[in-house]
Amino acid sequence: MIRFALVFVLLATVPAGAAQTLHFTIPSIQMFEAPYLVAEAKGYFADEGLDVQFVTANGGVATPALMSGSVDASASSASALTAIMKGAPLRIVLVQQNRPVYQLWSIRADIRTLADLKGKQVAVETRGGSDEIAARIAFHAAGMNPDDVTYFPVGTANAASAITGQLPAFVLATSDISQLRAAGVLGKAHLVLDYAKVEQMPQNGLAVAQKLISGDPGLLHKMLRAIVKGLMYARAYKQQTIDIVVKAGSSAAVPAIAADYEQYMATLTPRLEVSNDVAKADLDVHATLLGMPHDNVPPVDQIYDFAPLRAAEAEVAASGWKPKL
Repeated sequence: MIRFALVFVLLATVPAGAAQTLHFTIPSIQMFEAPYLVAEAKGYFADEGLDVQFVTANGGVATPALMSGSVDASASSASALTAIMKGAPLRIVLVQQNRPVYQLWSIRADIRTLADLKGKQVAVETRGGSDEIAARIAFHAAGMNPDDVTYFPVGTANAASAITGQLPAFVLATSDISQLRAAGVLGKAHLVLDYAKVEQMPQNGLAVAQKLISGDPGLLHKMLRAIVKGLMYARAYKQQTIDIVVKAGSSAAVPAIAADYEQYMATLTPRLEVSNDVAKADLDVHATLLGMPHDNVPPVDQIYDFAPLRAAEAEVAASGWKPKL
């Protein structure tokens, strides 16, 4: 059974021979956390001598906790990336998606392309969030100035824009769309653009403190090795992975989780990392939002460190390990 810690606690000294407790934040319980949830449910963390306790927390809570040492790993990589750009001693050690999991929708008949939105408002969940980043990259790729539109934060009420038409367009996470459609919330809204089909950007990564990479590489290696196995299982066994996410406590309906699985697999990176070009384009957008001169943006290798992941993947491959039911 997957256990979720209720509070952040400082790591205690682990007796010899005992499992080492790791505190690990995830933003929510959904398909995009599958490698972590599977690694716990199937005992891959336990096989490495790790007792992982998950904490559900958004990036605004998770990143400060990671910086303070209260937690060991955070799946809120977008928040961690912003902190790293400001000088925080963190690193992103894996990236699950290299394509955005967002779509642009509108209820207005006169809005069919990105160009139709020039001078208009686009609803996003939060300013500077991944949904706005995806929108900005798309506008830039279309030859438009991303600031030709106004990004209007509406919290989790994006769906309301589809019903009322109060805003010309709205960005939705693909994990929400099947639920909204089933509930009849989308109404007569139509798809303007599926970002995953036209752009690349890093999403859903895992961040750790730099001191874990340099100070306890063996511990990081164990954690990554378990996660690599979790992803291999998720790739191999669709229904079982859906069942694990449901059992972990996802609030979504099973058909919606099944739809999320297909989207998850369609946007997965081949090897849990992204190219420097994709990472750099994403950093440039973040710099603009932060008001940071582009000359001051840290190099990619000061934000991402995939060497530990590559070592873990190589060891799992060399062992001949295969997931089993």
